[in-house]
Amino acid sequence: MKIGIDIRSTLKKKTGIGKYTLNLINALARVDSDNSYYLYSRKKILDFKRRLPKLPGANFSHCRVLRDLDVFHTSSYDLEKPKKAKYIVTIHDVIIKAYPHGHSEQTIKEVDEKLKRVLGEADVLVADSYNTKADLVKFYGVGEKRITVIYPGVNVRDPVPVASLRYGAGKGNGEYILFVGTLEPRKNVEGVIKAFDWLKKEYGIKHKLYIVGMKGWMFENIFKVYEASEFKNDIIFKGYVDDGELDRLYRQATLFVYPSFYEGFGFPVIEAFSYGLPVVTSRTSSCGEIGKDSALLVDPANYKDIGERILKILNSEDLQKELANRGIDRAKEFSWDRTAKEFLKLITSTCSTS
Repeated sequence: MKIGIDIRSTLKKKTGIGKYTLNLINALARVDSDNSYYLYSRKKILDFKRRLPKLPGANFSHCRVLRDLDVFHTSSYDLEKPKKAKYIVTIHDVIIKAYPHGHSEQTIKEVDEKLKRVLGEADVLVADSYNTKADLVKFYGVGEKRITVIYPGVNVRDPVPVASLRYGAGKGNGEYILFVGTLEPRKNVEGVIKAFDWLKKEYGIKHKLYIVGMKGWMFENIFKVYEASEFKNDIIFKGYVDDGELDRLYRQATLFVYPSFYEGFGFPVIEAFSYGLPVVTSRTSSCGEIGKDSALLVDPANYKDIGERILKILNSEDLQKELANRGIDRAKEFSWDRTAKEFLKLITSTCSTS
C-alpha cells in the first residue's frame, strides 16, 4: 500500500500533535517494512526555517504533493480529502465545544466549520481517548461505529531502580513541583499558581514551582496571577525546552501537577508516570481516564483541592512510593509500537473495504 501521512506539525516547535505524529511514524517504521510511506509536508525547498524530520526507514520518503495514494492520514482540519485515497483523520480533542472559554468566537466558528467538513469527508475517525470519542458523539452526532479509539504511546525510559525513586519531599536532586504544558486557559496554570501560593502561605513548603511550556493564546491572565503572588520568586517559568532539558526536569522533580480543565489525551500525565513521578491531575475529561488510580485526582476548579492533594503526597513517603510504582506500571500500558500496530491494522481493514 501507498500510505500518506501529514507531518506538517513536526516542522516547528513540537507540542502535542507534532510529538504524536513524529512518534507515530517512527513506530510505524519499526513495525512495518512492507508498505510505502509518503510524509507530506508541503515544505518549499528554500524554506530554511522549518526542518524535515529524518526519514525513519527505507520505505519512507518525503513529498509535497498528494497523489496516487491508497490511504492518507492527518490530524489537521485544513486539508481536503485526496482523490481516490481512503481518508483517516485523528481527532485529538473537541476543545471548542467541551471547553470554549479559552477561544475567541471567531476561532470557535472557524474550527467548527472545518471540523464539520472533515467529519463528513473522513472514511475513518481515530480518537485519542474514549473521552474524545464521547465528545464527538455528543457534540457532533458522529456514529460510534465510525470512531476507533487508539491510545498514543509514551517513549520508553531507562529502567528506574526502585531504590532510586524520589520517596520523601525533595529527595530527588531538585526540590520543585513540576507543570508541563502550553500556557493557555484550559491548562489551568492559574489554578496551579494559586494552589502553590496557598501551600506556601498555609504550610510553608520549601519547594519551588517550575512551569514548562511555550505561550499559547490568551495567556496574559496567567502572568497577572503570577505578578500578584507574594511567592513569585519561587515560581520559575522555563518556557519551551528541548527534549534533553525536559528529560532532566522530569527526572529531578519531586512531583508532577496537571489539573487541566480539558484534555483530549494528556501526554504529560503519561510522561510523568513513565519517570516514576507522583502525579496530581484532574478527574475531568481524559485526565481521569488516563490517570485512573495511578494519580491523585482533583477538581480543577478548586485550587485548595489541588493544594491538598499535593500536600498529601509531600507528607507521605508511603504514598509517594505507591504512586510512583503505580505510575510506572500504568505507563507500560501505553506503547508507541502498540499504537503503530493498531494504526496499521486499521489502515489495512479500511483499504480492504470498498
